Amino acid sequence: MLEKRNKIMVMTNRIFTIIASLMLIASVPCTAKGSDSSAETSTQDSIIVSGRFRNIAERMPRTATIIECDPSDKSVREICELDSNDSFCHKIPLSYPHTFTVNYNRRNFINAFAAPGDSIYMDIDASTSPLSVSFSGDHAEINQQYNSAFQYMSPLINAVHLPADTVAFEEYMHVFKEYVRQGRDSIDIYARKHNLSDEVISMLYADNIYAIANSAFGYRGRNIEEKRAFFLDSIFDIFNDENTKVMIFPYHLTAIMNHFPDVRDNAPIGTVRDIMYACDEDVPVPDRSVFFNKKYYDRLYGHDQHVNDISIDGIKHGGIIVYADGEIKELIDENPVKWLINEYKGHPIYLDISATWCGACRAGLKGSESLREHFKDSNIRFAVIWLNSSKDNWIKLAPTISNTIHIFIDIDDVEMTDQILGHLNVQGYPTHIMIDKNGNMTKDGVPRYLSPELPDFLNLYQ
Repeated sequence: MLEKRNKIMVMTNRIFTIIASLMLIASVPCTAKGSDSSAETSTQDSIIVSGRFRNIAERMPRTATIIECDPSDKSVREICELDSNDSFCHKIPLSYPHTFTVNYNRRNFINAFAAPGDSIYMDIDASTSPLSVSFSGDHAEINQQYNSAFQYMSPLINAVHLPADTVAFEEYMHVFKEYVRQGRDSIDIYARKHNLSDEVISMLYADNIYAIANSAFGYRGRNIEEKRAFFLDSIFDIFNDENTKVMIFPYHLTAIMNHFPDVRDNAPIGTVRDIMYACDEDVPVPDRSVFFNKKYYDRLYGHDQHVNDISIDGIKHGGIIVYADGEIKELIDENPVKWLINEYKGHPIYLDISATWCGACRAGLKGSESLREHFKDSNIRFAVIWLNSSKDNWIKLAPTISNTIHIFIDIDDVEMTDQILGHLNVQGYPTHIMIDKNGNMTKDGVPRYLSPELPDFLNLYQ
């Protein structure tokens, strides 16, 4: 769901600790932990995200995750270990102004907006859920308003129940727009009560539309014309660069590029078209001249990013649930990926990291039944690790996806979930990883489900 990195002053940990404890603004740069220090990388656009947690109780996690929300496979998910002062500081790439998240202790998300070159500081109360946050640094007022409002909106969005994906366009769109209207009305009421700025309101409007649209990722209508009519409806205003400020917008562009790559031909030069190239996983490497943001191009297609840097050794052992061949079994002390490799030793494995609530995940898995049936008698195996998902929803969904090994990680096992996401470099759902017959893993160049390149790619592993 981008790139950039400006030159950052390096400070000692001692200085940063003092600054954090005094709760000074995040515009004071910190050491760019966990980032490439090469001269080439340092020229890219970036932001500094730092903060301090208060009231961390015993047994609560001592890690936070910064999620950049770039739609490309070079997006950044930084697993931040808290220091002795319960503080963190990281530099992350950011190619254009947009929102990102900081995740702590399962589903506690902080939502913030940044532009290239920004420094953002967060003072976080870990004892509250949702997290209580005080922002300083760049866009402090916007982020204070936006994060609180986004938390208010989340239950409203989660309450959306759209019709079946095959419902006629007119009926489906009527329901969709009614949900959008209800969301906007709620935003307006909240905005008047809390005196939100126009910029924050516009971002919330966009969040409302595209969060609901994310639930409609698999919409098919009665024919291809109805499907196209939905995804390109004027309500989405897809060529408006202002939409790129919200992290959920690229998911809608991903759906469009998966189904209708020709739409990019009509897009004006700008950030939206750049993101369209990032979302279209099947597009050949374009010429650099077609990009509005040349630094974003360099990040997407350059060689300075190590997207294939994945490992399973740091994933802890714990309880997992496996559903395969019509049987369900609970395993007590396993590294889920190591178990998968050992259990199916000698078999290449196409591994999908998904969540039950992810529309793109469900669409990809259900739309690829024929592909898995085609490879049913081969030595290739298909597997899904389900994260951040309701067990009840998983139990209903897993039996409907055939020829697949399902591994469920309990939503309360925050540590294992964070380790899987971090060590496998998962930037979003779904993420696809190929494991060869010797247990070697790669993300680089692995086609997604529904990609026309996937059958030929899998044939190489037989």
